[in-house]
Amino acid sequence: MKQRITIIAASAIALLAMACAGTDRTVRVPTPSPLAPTPAPAALVFPQDEGPHDNRLEWWYYSGHLQDEEGDEYGFHFVVFQSLDLSDPDDAAPGYAAQFGLTDVRANDHTEDARFSSGEQPGSGSGLNGLHVAEWSLSANPYRHRFDAGTGGVRLSLSMTPTKPPALHNDIGWLAGPATGWTYYYSRPRMAAEGTLELGDRVFTVTGDAWMDHQWGEFFVLGHPGGWQWFGIQLDDGSDLMVTETRNVDGEIDALYGSLIGPDGLVRSFRPGSAELDLVTEGSWTSPHTGAEYPNGWFVNLPADGLILAIRPVVSDQEIISTRPESAIYWEGKVAVTGTRNGIPVTGKGFVELTGYVAPPPLPWR
Repeated sequence: MKQRITIIAASAIALLAMACAGTDRTVRVPTPSPLAPTPAPAALVFPQDEGPHDNRLEWWYYSGHLQDEEGDEYGFHFVVFQSLDLSDPDDAAPGYAAQFGLTDVRANDHTEDARFSSGEQPGSGSGLNGLHVAEWSLSANPYRHRFDAGTGGVRLSLSMTPTKPPALHNDIGWLAGPATGWTYYYSRPRMAAEGTLELGDRVFTVTGDAWMDHQWGEFFVLGHPGGWQWFGIQLDDGSDLMVTETRNVDGEIDALYGSLIGPDGLVRSFRPGSAELDLVTEGSWTSPHTGAEYPNGWFVNLPADGLILAIRPVVSDQEIISTRPESAIYWEGKVAVTGTRNGIPVTGKGFVELTGYVAPPPLPWR
């Protein structure tokens, strides 16, 4: 079974290697070591599995929707990658990359940046304690998640409290493919968020909803034209929907799967090939930064639930370009959701992630 995380693995590992090497694109990325044998999946345990694992690649991902005291809307995205070079046990210090984006809906403006670091992190006990990537920080336990990140006069300090139990995708929170490796994957699809947002010399109190993904495992796959479309949708009736469509190394769609999470936290999984889940992409937007052409509108259909959703970006330019290498650039944006459930109107909000749309330039020869 293919999955969202595997498509970016090679790019993320290259990103982290190049982060440690600076911006010299002539530096060669080490050849990945063979994948570890696929183990039998273990049951996830919380709070232990909130924290880092001794695996090749891991990330903690947050996105969400905020309002200030005046009712202005914002979308945010924050992710921390951890990478371990398992080919050299004597030099297994982790590498880190973090990315941050903020969309100001009223101003039709998107700010983004990245930070990089390497080396062991202090901390002990359950959960994720005081992870730092340069001056940005992240901590997490089952009761409270916090991060602080910013750039260029924009800074977001947010506290997030889960209001649903973790949602284990593919029923057990574990996916595997015969050639791409394996990954654990769970979400906290509904978290109450509050904090402060700095925009220049102004400071706002913000509140809203957040979504969190945590993934880790042993995997590799190539980038462009391989990639995915990922959707994290929060409906106003209290239900949540994760949908992933992956593309193979030829750019052809090879899997569509997802999870529908009820207001009570119960999860129903849609496996690849299921007739219960359909995704249609329409329209496009061309980035003025990279020239990449991204999808710009979608329809999701869950026939058994009578659910039909239309998804549209609230701002077209929500590309994350401050990352390395160029093949790791992606679109991560706030979207508006409308539709019907059994003919009755429904609304919601969400985030969409689009990877593998930027073709990397050729590396120069030494």
